[in-house]
Amino acid sequence: MKKILLVTGTIIFLMVAAGCHKKQGGAQSQDLGITNAPAKYGEVMGRALKKAESMDNVLYLKNKINTFHIQKGRYPENLQELVDEQLIDKIPEPPKGMKYDYDPSTGSLNVK
Repeated sequence: MKKILLVTGTIIFLMVAAGCHKKQGGAQSQDLGITNAPAKYGEVMGRALKKAESMDNVLYLKNKINTFHIQKGRYPENLQELVDEQLIDKIPEPPKGMKYDYDPSTGSLNVK
C-alpha cells in the first residue's frame, strides 16, 4: 500500500512540477510551478492518505457486515449492532471530517 502511495505521489508531484493545470468550478486555477508544487503535492498526498485510511476501515466493516448477514440472514440495523453481536470490539473512527454512510437495506457502506 505504501509503495502504491509513493509511486502515485511521485507521479502527481512530477505533473504538478511540470505545470499541469487543474480546473475547479469551470475556471482554471493558478499556474503551478516549482514554488507552489510542494504545497499542492502535500494537499494531494494528504487527501490520498485519508482516502486510503478510510478504505481500510470500510473493508474491515464490510467484511463484518457480510459475516452478520450470513449468520443472521439480514443486514444489521446499524453499525452498533456489529458491536452488540460481538463481531467487533468497537466501530473504528472514520478519518477526521468524514463519516460512515451505511444503508441497512442493502448492507452498503461508504465514507463521505
